[in-house]
Amino acid sequence: MRRLRGPYGLGADVLERMAVTDLTFTELHRDLGRMEGRFDAMEDRFDRVEQTLDRIDQRLARIESRESQLRGAWWVLAGAAGAVAAVAWAILGHFWK
Repeated sequence: MRRLRGPYGLGADVLERMAVTDLTFTELHRDLGRMEGRFDAMEDRFDRVEQTLDRIDQRLARIESRESQLRGAWWVLAGAAGAVAAVAWAILGHFWK
């Protein structure tokens, strides 16, 4: 005996359970309201994530700026130490003869 098949290979019993005619306007309206609520919640979460990323970006910019200042200060300090060492070497070389 061959079983009846509907579209997409679904049996007749499955198609009966999936009947859209059972849904009322109220049920559809309720389901759409739930979807809208979930969408609003997702928008709120995305806004919070965006604010958090903005704060992280600002903090990272401050850290990078400070690091750049420290690197510049290190090069100035190293240059000054090199100049002092060169002067000291010249003075010692003059008197060491």
